[in-house]
Order: sequence, then structure tokens, then C-alpha cells
Amino acid sequence: MLTATATATEYVSQAAESAQNETPLTDVEILRRVRRIQSGWSVSERMDRRMEANRRFASLLETLALDHHAA
Repeated sequence: MLTATATATEYVSQAAESAQNETPLTDVEILRRVRRIQSGWSVSERMDRRMEANRRFASLLETLALDHHAA
């Protein structure tokens, strides 16, 4: 039995072609979709996500500060 497989470059070119044919989303549409998703979050999930966002932001600032001192 023979099977055909696609190479990684074929996948990339297919993805690029489909992306070029799509209409880009506006900022308003993105915001509407985000708010629709967020509306389903519980209070505890909102708190968990906020704490994680704060942790990531602090980590980013620390990384940027270290890069600035190294330069």
C-alpha cells in the first residue's frame, strides 16, 4: 500500500495561500470576539487570568531590563 505525505514546505505554502485569500479582521471585530469569549469566564477564572497576565508582564519587564543592562 502506498501513501502520500505532504512535506513541511507544502503545508507552509498552503497556509500562506489561504491566509492571503482571507479578509483581515478589523480591530472592532477582534474586540467583539474577545469580549464574547470573556463573557463566559467565571470570576475565579478572570482572577486567575489577570494574575497570570501580571506575572508574564513582570517577566517581560525583567527580561527587557536585563537586555538593557547587557547592551
